[in-house]
Amino acid sequence: MEPINKFCPRSGKPVKPDSLTEYRGYTVGFCNPGCSSDFAKNSQASPNDTQYFDVLIKENFGK
Repeated sequence: MEPINKFCPRSGKPVKPDSLTEYRGYTVGFCNPGCSSDFAKNSQASPNDTQYFDVLIKENFGK
């Protein structure tokens, strides 16, 4: 799985392969597994993350 983002929305650090999850049907990444599992459990509790991913999805996929 290749994530749509290269940098973690929380830290700005590069995304790590062991820290991927799904959002709106796309693979998204974080800099550590703790953040990715936290986001996967309840993405709506992370509005900054969802906004970051929504912008990337709109810019790259027009959705």
